[in-house]
Amino acid sequence: MNVRNKVSLVLLAVATSGLTACGGGGGGGYMPPPPPPANTAPTVSAVTDKISNQDSVVGPIEFSIADRESDASLLTVSAAADGAAVVPADGLVLAGSGAVRSITLTPLEAATGTVNVMLTVTDPQGAATTRTFGVTVSARSASIREWSLTTFAKAEADEVTAMNGFTFTQDADDPAIFEPLIGAGEE
Repeated sequence: MNVRNKVSLVLLAVATSGLTACGGGGGGGYMPPPPPPANTAPTVSAVTDKISNQDSVVGPIEFSIADRESDASLLTVSAAADGAAVVPADGLVLAGSGAVRSITLTPLEAATGTVNVMLTVTDPQGAATTRTFGVTVSARSASIREWSLTTFAKAEADEVTAMNGFTFTQDADDPAIFEPLIGAGEE
């Protein structure tokens, strides 16, 4: 074999190797599949801060969730509050399914203050997103007259009133009979 044939053979080998490395020739057109796309975290809509009077339920507050890779029904939602003295863990109730969910907050009786509520949405692959909103529970001033009327001036068919462990069941035929006992408009 002369030098010219050796050089041609080497150039042919280099050209074939370069062609195979670039994805052409040699493998019958095989191209490896692209890597799978990275999992993206789900999304949760913004929730505006809320203000409520004490002894009042807040909500239901609706929010929406979505995920690029998973159906919304497969997403898990959890909630937590940073102020258990205002809203206990069992005072956070989630509801809904699919893309629209809701949360209802029940503050402790007579509790006031501000609490941050965190909504966390997790997809089946474990990616999570957290959205936070604030809830302020304000003290509510009420007159003795107003409290007495709402507590005692009820018809028999009205819902019973619980007050610090006592339950008052109404036994009056006419709530108006309590009005003269309390006074008309005097505070």
